Amino acid sequence: MQNEEKKNSKGFIANMKSELKKVVWPTGKQTAKSTAVTIGFVLLISVILIILNLFFDFLSDSYYNLILGPIEGHDHDHENEIVLSGDDISGDDISGDLADALAGLSGENSGEVLSNEISGETEVE
Repeated sequence: MQNEEKKNSKGFIANMKSELKKVVWPTGKQTAKSTAVTIGFVLLISVILIILNLFFDFLSDSYYNLILGPIEGHDHDHENEIVLSGDDISGDDISGDLADALAGLSGENSGEVLSNEISGETEVE
């Protein structure tokens, strides 16, 4: 049985080698040309998709502004802006908002205690 498997594997390898000799491989120049065409096509489709995205974004904004009216204080250009400095956000505002939310949930003065703990203030009795 092993002899038969060896014959089959040798025959398979011999057939594979003979088939690979029949393959017409592209030259380096053909490969470079095909690669350039592929990259150019990808760039073209990318530009088309970017233009379509901007167009539909404009249509969407125009439609909502027409139907709902402009939203006050909404600046579309800075919608996804990330604050990199701490100038716009202060710790007091954050701790106060958190304390208000917790006070509303518990209904007691626990929000004031938490607010003082967050801001670093301590109560002296």
